[in-house]
Amino acid sequence: MKRFARWSDSTAPALAVLAALLARVDIATKPLWARLQRVREVRSAGLAWLDAWRVAGMPAIAGGASLTEGQHAGEFLLGERSADTRETVTVLSGQNLKAGAVVGRVNKGVGRVSTPTVVGTGNGTATLVFAGPEVELGNYVLTCITAVANGGVFSLVAPSGKALPNLTLTVGAGATTAYTSRHINFSITDGSTDFAVNDAFTFIVSTTAPIVIGTGNGTISGLSLGPDAKTGTYRVENIAAVVNGGEFKVISPDGDMIANGFIVAGAGGTWVLANQRQLNLTVTDGATDFAVADAFNVCVFNQAPALAPGKVVAWDPTTFDGRDDVAGILYDNVDASAADKTGVIVSRFAEVMKGSLIWGAAITASQKESAYLDLAKRGVIAL
Repeated sequence: MKRFARWSDSTAPALAVLAALLARVDIATKPLWARLQRVREVRSAGLAWLDAWRVAGMPAIAGGASLTEGQHAGEFLLGERSADTRETVTVLSGQNLKAGAVVGRVNKGVGRVSTPTVVGTGNGTATLVFAGPEVELGNYVLTCITAVANGGVFSLVAPSGKALPNLTLTVGAGATTAYTSRHINFSITDGSTDFAVNDAFTFIVSTTAPIVIGTGNGTISGLSLGPDAKTGTYRVENIAAVVNGGEFKVISPDGDMIANGFIVAGAGGTWVLANQRQLNLTVTDGATDFAVADAFNVCVFNQAPALAPGKVVAWDPTTFDGRDDVAGILYDNVDASAADKTGVIVSRFAEVMKGSLIWGAAITASQKESAYLDLAKRGVIAL
């Protein structure tokens, strides 16, 4: 008791001050504690963070405007089971994607390979142009590197910069030499004026619809891909001459006939292929009738070098250019509205929250379930 009394006597004033301070703190914080409890209750009801603070009596921000906090980088992740769950990608120009967006890669497109004229001294010609399975979007440049009387040696460079095998022309006045590859195929015919070094042909692979080869002047339009589209050349050929019409067949890159039909409705009539597994199109009658063997060479091309991954866009199961296959989930926001931009996706061996994933417009519940299965095949489990 003596020890306690001695200790109490020496510390009593300090203890009294401390007790008074604690009482003041308790009184000051009780209202704040009550407010924070209200924040917790309201937030659990599903309101946004700022709305919860306003309901709790906190000061309004920006004149009472409600703000919503976006999803942060990787916030959709529950866990990653490997050191290589992520990969660097290029987000396609025109896309503005948020963290957690389910994405696909655009790796195919449809259009044509142009038939160019030579730029330079010579006047030889290029004909019989068509695409192979490794054809790339962009320009193929065929350049004379060795001048030879009634001939020549040419280099060929793909859009990716890859050097393809050279072409050596068969020597002879007016001789024609065929070039074959898995990229593009064509024939070069010697002209009356020899090719000179640096004379060049530029074969352009683009989304432009092809022009008919032959007599008629009808057109092809409405080109789009089906889920089973193959890269290479689809030949749309007239097999029966009909006044203001024609009967057409479609031959796939594998050589299979996948469709045939007639132009209907007379002059200016059309033949429409829609909802096909490989290729959709419309052939329209022109002022000059199609002759037998008139044809359009439709090119289905690789958006990037063959076997390379394509650029990332929002996943869309109804557009069959590659974006219909789930590639992963965007790790952070990427605004590529004006130009291609680099991003990162989670593409394998991870667990993610279903409720935190972001979907493109009009994606249905059943389509989301299909995407979850595709993600699971990559080792990405949505919970």
